[in-house]
Amino acid sequence: MPALPHRAGPLPRRVLGRAAAAVALLGALSFGAVILPAPAAAAAGAVPAAPVLAAADDGISWSVTPADNRQGKGRANYGYAVEPGDRISDALVVTNRSAAPLQLSVYGTDAFTTPSGHIDLLTADDPATGLGTWLTFRRGTLDLEPGESAEVPFTLRVPDDAAPGDHSGGVVTALTQRVGDSSLTVDRRLALRVHARVAGDLAPGLGISDVSVTTDLSANPFGTVTSTVRYSLTNSGTARLVPTETVAVAGPGGTTWLGDPATASGELPEILPGSTVERVVTVTGVRPLVRAEATVRVDGLVIGIGGGGVTSANDAASGWAVPWALLGLVVLAVAAAVAVPLVRARRAARRAAGRAAEPAAGPPARRAAGSGGASGSAGATPREEPPEDKTAVTRQA
Repeated sequence: MPALPHRAGPLPRRVLGRAAAAVALLGALSFGAVILPAPAAAAAGAVPAAPVLAAADDGISWSVTPADNRQGKGRANYGYAVEPGDRISDALVVTNRSAAPLQLSVYGTDAFTTPSGHIDLLTADDPATGLGTWLTFRRGTLDLEPGESAEVPFTLRVPDDAAPGDHSGGVVTALTQRVGDSSLTVDRRLALRVHARVAGDLAPGLGISDVSVTTDLSANPFGTVTSTVRYSLTNSGTARLVPTETVAVAGPGGTTWLGDPATASGELPEILPGSTVERVVTVTGVRPLVRAEATVRVDGLVIGIGGGGVTSANDAASGWAVPWALLGLVVLAVAAAVAVPLVRARRAARRAAGRAAEPAAGPPARRAAGSGGASGSAGATPREEPPEDKTAVTRQA
């Protein structure tokens, strides 16, 4: 399978004699992996035939590779199918590629998967409790002149009560140097991984826990948002696994009436038995429907000698996904629907009140002519008398 990168280990602190130690771990995974410092691994891209510690500013560099013997030729790492009580003899070849002599220590230790998902080895200060205790070396230190190579035999002794399944560790070569005149020391390490599958019933298993989902805000009332799903993934079985995760985010109770759930999926790096990885998954295109429900499903493929099938786990959690921008728009629309009729009604009431307050307009009053004699009111219009009936006068005469 393709090689996966390793991450440099932390700086261990030594209480007696050493104030601290910087550990550079190099490597890639599976049976083509080596432990390399992060810059060198990125530059190399592919796993070299003979893993080499990149030269530092002081020109220090060396390489390690499995010896060619009856266990195999051209190997990148060590892998064994064993029974409880077995003893396996093998060897490591170390080459000094520096222009100065090197004194290296050689030892075995346990491997584990870090919370960020990288394969790492215990530091020199952490005692091994697993496969690292199965390894014994004919030589614990190695003195190499420039350009010199040496073969270091070792034995893998499987305990009689070894549990069935996969056990992982590493063969480590280390150079310890003091930094200046201080008490600080630095360990440069170059290692090869060791895998042993003990015969018996293989029990692959995965566990998902601590699922949570948070959703971002959006200024677009009709747009989608991004949710972040966090969970812990544990290899709870006895086999090495390469997981594939699928994370989906939908509305309350898995509501999909606005479309299919937003999903994110992908293959994860190998997880060793007993290790836990902390996952943070970003899911885009989520419809905020007040509550968001996230479902997580992980399928694990068993890898290593002989494979071993698949296993899976799933879990779910919900969180708030309030469409605040849309709610704000709805509030404004409701407020406008209520306020506009009220304003219009008030204006109409004010106009009606104004008309009611105006005086009634009627025709001008007239005064009777002659009421004041010949001297009528000034400015009064004289009333025209009707013509005398002369016919009637004549008859009387």
